[in-house]
Amino acid sequence: MDNRTFMGLLAVTPPTDLKITELTAELTRPDGSLDLDAAAARQKDVEMACAQAQDYASATGRLKEALRWRLRPRRS
Repeated sequence: MDNRTFMGLLAVTPPTDLKITELTAELTRPDGSLDLDAAAARQKDVEMACAQAQDYASATGRLKEALRWRLRPRRS
């Protein structure tokens, strides 16, 4: 795998500004529990944040596997 492949994988990896982090903070009560009523009222936001997080996880997973493949020991 060449450097251009890594650059391509990096280019398609979404930014790390994940909405799920901010949204979770907004939907968490002071006691640490999730406000299910507030989450239900913002269902569309929750679904979009989850999809964004999944996209990020998939992209970084591909990058991780590419890096592992590149660094794996080779037999001579």
